[in-house]
Amino acid sequence: MRYLTIVIVGLFISGSANAYCSEPSVPNVPPSYGKPSPPFCMSEYQFTRKHTCDSWEIDSYFNEVNDYIRKLNNYVQEATSFANEASEYAKCEANDVKSQVN
Repeated sequence: MRYLTIVIVGLFISGSANAYCSEPSVPNVPPSYGKPSPPFCMSEYQFTRKHTCDSWEIDSYFNEVNDYIRKLNNYVQEATSFANEASEYAKCEANDVKSQVN
């Protein structure tokens, strides 16, 4: 009976030690965001430094570029957060294993 009590207490203690190690959730892989292409009216810009675009075309293109950058930055933040959480999880698991043998 005493052995059974020790086993149950041991399981409870090791189970509670694992309880605080929270496994991180993997961020969703982003869909291809579709890198924006400059409008045709800018095709000669790199050579002549002149374009034939209307202001709405330029504004639309820059809005697409800013949206693309925003999406990429959001994904970078999610990926960085995941990496940090994964690191903390690994440290927690390692500490849990160490505590079981000490």
